[in-house]
Amino acid sequence: MNREMRRMAEREERRNKQQGDRRRSPIAGAPGGDGSVAGRWGRLVQFLREVRVELSRVNWPNRRQMIAFTTVTVITTGVLTGYVFLVDLALSRSVLAGIRALTG
Repeated sequence: MNREMRRMAEREERRNKQQGDRRRSPIAGAPGGDGSVAGRWGRLVQFLREVRVELSRVNWPNRRQMIAFTTVTVITTGVLTGYVFLVDLALSRSVLAGIRALTG
């Protein structure tokens, strides 16, 4: 585990200690604990909060990295598209030439 991951884990532990465990498990017979609409909305809200927390942890690329990644992706896509086009062209012409040779 590198330093950055260790620091992130420590920050998460501190955050959990400060906020306390707000997650509540549904109790049998409690409103919303049986899959009712209120329970579903509660789970949806909890899910969206957790998504927000996870997205705050993401290490987003900066502008320079994004340009580099996009350039690599566009070039790779172009090369692979050209390769597939040439293979398709060669195969289709060879199949058509074979059909013409057989039919005369």
